[in-house]
Formats: sequence, structure tokens, C-alpha cells
Amino acid sequence: MALSCPKCGDRFEVVVFAEIEVDRCIGCGGLWFDCEEVEHLKLAAGSEAIDVGDPQCGRQLDRLASAVACPRCGDAMTRMLDMDAHAIWYERCCVCCGIWLDAGEFVKFKDNFLPQSAIARIRNWFRP
Repeated sequence: MALSCPKCGDRFEVVVFAEIEVDRCIGCGGLWFDCEEVEHLKLAAGSEAIDVGDPQCGRQLDRLASAVACPRCGDAMTRMLDMDAHAIWYERCCVCCGIWLDAGEFVKFKDNFLPQSAIARIRNWFRP
């Protein structure tokens, strides 16, 4: 069964990085990570290259107020907040554990996991 984008409804293309297949929307550039894929790719050098979508488009789609259905199982996804260096709202499926990141969010998500001192992280929380 072909997956479609939970935000814009367009189809996905498969992108492979470090032997991990990620689904990328051809319309909005958002990324669908099946269970644990994002955990592996956030540590892989150069993996931010898969996030080629327009961050402005991602920010607009991120503001959608309605529930977003999981492209894998159809269940309603839960909106999550990663409040590290970059505050990122993303969607996670509690059934299949997949994660949806809008265009431009994987670069920020990955950057949140770069080694930093605790003081540097706290400073980043409060910067304008």
C-alpha cells in the first residue's frame, strides 16, 4: 500500500541514507520515519542531507490545528514538543511509533543532539 503525506496528501518517495529507508513527501518535503529510524539517522554524519524541503513550507504546515493521521496505520498522531536548542513541534504515532517531521525540522532535530555543555543548552533555551 502506498503511503501518502499526513499534511498535504501528496505521495512519498523513498530516500535511503546509511541503508535506512525514509519516506519523503514529494509535495511538502516532510519526512516520515518508521519506528527507531530517526534515532539512528540523527547520529549519522551527513544525514541532514535528506531534509531538502522548504523550511517555510514546513512552518506553515506545522501550524495545522487539526488532528494528523499516521500515514502507516491511520491512527491519530500525538503532537510532541522537543524543547532542546531548537523548539520543534512534531507528530508521533503511539501505535506504530513512527515520527513525522515537517520540512526543515530534521535538521533542527538532529542539531538538538549535538554534544553541548549543559550551560550552552540552557542559554539556547532562553535566546530570542
